[in-house]
Amino acid sequence: MSPLTSMIMEMVSCLEQTLAKRSQSFPDHSLRFLFLINNSYFIWRQLSPTSVLEFHMTVLTHKIDNYTETYLQLSWAPVLSCLYSSTHLLLGRYSSLAKFESEFQKTYNTQKLWKVPDPELRTRLRQAIIERVISGFAKYLEYSNITSTGVNPQELEEMLQELFEG
Repeated sequence: MSPLTSMIMEMVSCLEQTLAKRSQSFPDHSLRFLFLINNSYFIWRQLSPTSVLEFHMTVLTHKIDNYTETYLQLSWAPVLSCLYSSTHLLLGRYSSLAKFESEFQKTYNTQKLWKVPDPELRTRLRQAIIERVISGFAKYLEYSNITSTGVNPQELEEMLQELFEG
């Protein structure tokens, strides 16, 4: 490895550590991981033209994927969990739908104001959310044999397409 490559890798590593520390200042854990995704992706885009750092690019790609999965778990898994909560058994399926819609709106309203500057990353994140939330919601509707709800999967998908414009 050349001295220049070594220095670049050390700088990137230092930057990643600084970003990780900085992310701790966000009280909202979802926003913390979105910050890490945005900044790690920016680093990845800046390094991608160079083949010298191919191994580090693979590691960085893996980190971005892990940050994205953690973000999805923190932000959207709780929304989907409303459909399968124990209140579903006690109060009926419509109470779980109402809870889902309420949690969806709360999460959506918070995150629609968040910014993902890179259009490619913004599209990838939206698609990951849509795949997770809309497919889970549609499966629930199908499994529960529910034909009419306050919102339908297409409406929710359209809303999710508005995320991260800032």
